[in-house]
Amino acid sequence: MTAPLRQIYDQLREPKWVSAMGACASSGGMFNNYAILQSVDKITPVDIYVPGCPPRPEQLMEGIIRLHEAVQAGVPPAYEIRSVAT
Repeated sequence: MTAPLRQIYDQLREPKWVSAMGACASSGGMFNNYAILQSVDKITPVDIYVPGCPPRPEQLMEGIIRLHEAVQAGVPPAYEIRSVAT
């Protein structure tokens, strides 16, 4: 899913805010095989990580609130701060 994910990310309009939800999206989780990418931030810059497997609703709300606070504070999106491999 690496190529389709990167294609969708590249087609998004700016500003791009990315949230990685769950242990598998953040770190690959306990699965380490050819079908699971270990860490999504190798493909797209991630602004907020929401932990859990799967994340609980209150964890998701906390992530959204923190992202909202960052946007309101003027923190630039992750793609402006750091780059990832293309």
